[in-house]
Amino acid sequence: MAAKISLDSAMYPIILLMAFAIPLSTAAASIAVALGAIFIIFYSLKTKNSPQFDSNILEVLAVYLVCQIFIAAASWNPIISFREVFGEFHRFFPLIFAMTFIKKREQLCGVLILSLFAFLINDLAGIYQYFILDEPRAFGFSHTPTFYGSFMLIQLPILIFITQLDFLPPNWKFLAIFTVSLTLICLILSMTRGAWLAFIGVAMIFFAVQKKYRKFTAKIFAALAIIFLIVTLISPKIQDRIATLTDKNFQSNTERVLMWKSATEIFKDYPLCGVGQKMFFKAYNEQYISPEAKEKGHTQPHNNLLNAASEGGIIGLASFIGLYSYFFWKFFTQFKREKNFAFGAGLTAFLILAGLQLEGLTDTNIIQVPIMREFWLLAGILIAAEKILKKN
Repeated sequence: MAAKISLDSAMYPIILLMAFAIPLSTAAASIAVALGAIFIIFYSLKTKNSPQFDSNILEVLAVYLVCQIFIAAASWNPIISFREVFGEFHRFFPLIFAMTFIKKREQLCGVLILSLFAFLINDLAGIYQYFILDEPRAFGFSHTPTFYGSFMLIQLPILIFITQLDFLPPNWKFLAIFTVSLTLICLILSMTRGAWLAFIGVAMIFFAVQKKYRKFTAKIFAALAIIFLIVTLISPKIQDRIATLTDKNFQSNTERVLMWKSATEIFKDYPLCGVGQKMFFKAYNEQYISPEAKEKGHTQPHNNLLNAASEGGIIGLASFIGLYSYFFWKFFTQFKREKNFAFGAGLTAFLILAGLQLEGLTDTNIIQVPIMREFWLLAGILIAAEKILKKN
């Protein structure tokens, strides 16, 4: 029992560190993930007994990773592809850590509050960049404005979830409401058009599946829409960016279409295993780039499905669809079991994943380390939240 308690005691601070670090520092998040893995290995060797992980999720992840290993073995450059497979493997660790070791209401509160602080800092950084430094697009602590938009899609549902928790003190809920407003503003300031459209799609999905609380949540989305409108009206740059959505001659639009066509050609030529993980860059820029393309150096086709198909062929595409279909199903069935308030844990996780995949129709966000670490961490937290909220 002492060994078990010591493992739980060691893992909770690590999860807290991940909750705070992932949106802000890739290096600190990597340290937290590594420490968690070391503690679990040490515990297993010392006690000759592994922690009780969710066997169903482990099986799904194992099938997915076996497919990735098979693809890497057939890659144009197996060394690079196997390195990417290992990188993707440890991105799942936050999911396993959170869903296994968050067991109490106090722990749930702790990780959500630290996540709230990290989101607030990330938002303030983006607002400072745009309004004070006069950056053309806010990017916060992300590598690019595009993936900053992805983080905002992740933040919005979980922040609204936090505002719904009755056992949180009012001050924290008010801070979450304030941060929701900042996050929406930062979503706009990221100028990420795919994220804007994904946000609209997420709102439509919510109203399609959530009937009981439509009036209440309609007020939330109306308030968010008003914020969006006000920020747009005071910024000519945002108005110009919106206008490019339907501009067929806008270079970013035409380049994406050309990359999609090239990714399709790669898939046709390498239908079973694709060209291997991280090999789109080589295939596209050296062999498959269109003569009409004006931009070179792209590392991914700006579409999650086409990235999986071109780099992994049928095996990669099927494993990609299978993995995320499973989690869509898991989150949706959790939502059907909960229904105790408007933004339950299952629905929150479902909407986060929906936002990422909708934006992933125009940007390959699913291969970005910080984005996926944040998603898997929150997925684990929200899966754990179901049991915790049932007890209270």
